[in-house]
Amino acid sequence: MKTIDTSTRGTLRTVRRGHKDSILLVALNRPLVKNAINDDVYLDLIDVLQDTANDPSISCLVLTGTGSYFSSGADLKNGTLSPERGGRHSLHKPVGKFMLRLIGYPKLLAAAVNGPSVGIGTTMLFHFDLVYCTVNATFWTPFSRIAFVPELCSSHIFPERMGLAKANELLLLGKKIDAQTAVQWNICSRIVLHADVASGDPFHPTSLGSLMAAEIDEQLLTLSGSIRTIELYVGMIRGADRIRFQSICQEELTKLDERFDNGEVTEAAIQLSETLKKRTNPHSRL
Repeated sequence: MKTIDTSTRGTLRTVRRGHKDSILLVALNRPLVKNAINDDVYLDLIDVLQDTANDPSISCLVLTGTGSYFSSGADLKNGTLSPERGGRHSLHKPVGKFMLRLIGYPKLLAAAVNGPSVGIGTTMLFHFDLVYCTVNATFWTPFSRIAFVPELCSSHIFPERMGLAKANELLLLGKKIDAQTAVQWNICSRIVLHADVASGDPFHPTSLGSLMAAEIDEQLLTLSGSIRTIELYVGMIRGADRIRFQSICQEELTKLDERFDNGEVTEAAIQLSETLKKRTNPHSRL
């Protein structure tokens, strides 16, 4: 099958799927860093979201990961924690632009979580219409460790979706949960047990992304009027919250800027780095 690379930076791989090639299967493609998301990834995702939103031949976008991870979250080794990456106007940085573009996406969004999902890899899932995962998937939002704040509307969506106590286990305590718990807590709807998790090839016929695209095609896109059905359903179910979510997202980014400005993020990053060094130093005291 022909792979169509729509990215100028090479951080994504894409391929058309479905009987009318109307599903775009998009794979995060930085397996050496566990699909960590940097500015280049955000910019490429923005391009894909914008291009497909305006492309009448695309009905659905399925996002997955290359390799063993869905995404390890923000690329902390790429300057994410440096002061100049915080400061004012995070809303106008690639991460902020991506968040707003994702919230406003008008077509069917599906996530095939093929492995561990960290940070924004988890918070973005609540803006997808369908979310499946593999049995080895885990979900972790360790924002408090680095003095971040809840992002991508998670300060509101998490409590609404799973209840306040469970939301705070994830957001405040930074608890990591497994796939079964993620289904129970309404992050995913299903664990696909027979999905391939060994090859790491996101376009393999038995990869989670491929299986999910095939199911969407068979169960929905083969139906008469499916394109209009998707437009109506997405608009009615998700469209009503877009303005509210955009406002919440902007408020969260403003609070993140404040934590960068007052040095809390830098201090937390230094403390975390020192803690990790002690853990990896065999001569340090336990």
